[in-house]
Amino acid sequence: MAGPHIPTGDHGHQVTFEHVASELYTSALALARAFGSTVLEPSWWPADVEEISHCLARFSSGRTHYEIESTRRDGVPVGVIGHFEAPGGRSPKEWLELDGEWSEPRELAHMRGLIGRVGTPPMLQAVIYDQQLEIHLIGYDTEDEIMSAVTSLRRVSPD
Repeated sequence: MAGPHIPTGDHGHQVTFEHVASELYTSALALARAFGSTVLEPSWWPADVEEISHCLARFSSGRTHYEIESTRRDGVPVGVIGHFEAPGGRSPKEWLELDGEWSEPRELAHMRGLIGRVGTPPMLQAVIYDQQLEIHLIGYDTEDEIMSAVTSLRRVSPD
């Protein structure tokens, strides 16, 4: 399976592809053990979600991220995608502002959180940071849903 990896230069985008091996797990605990670190799992989900899945994606470049997601009635994936924060990496403000409008709600300041609309068509997304993890919240319809998910996040340790 191949997935896009889109690094950006000073003023443009470059698209490359890499191989991804995905593994499904039965729980957040099993996922944390495979990830080798704590994962953040939402305990609140929108009413229209289906079964929740726990997946680890290992990229050919050596990067690894986890996904705790479901699908909404309209087919939109909803949940969290987490990975280790890149050392010396760019601030999400740099790359997020290129693709949409972003705000920094006071309620997320302690997590360096941003909420905005990106993509075509524009969809809400949030990015937060917690203990060296960068977490993307995707598929939520409103900022209130995002805030409900963020406040419900629980740390699941591999121990």
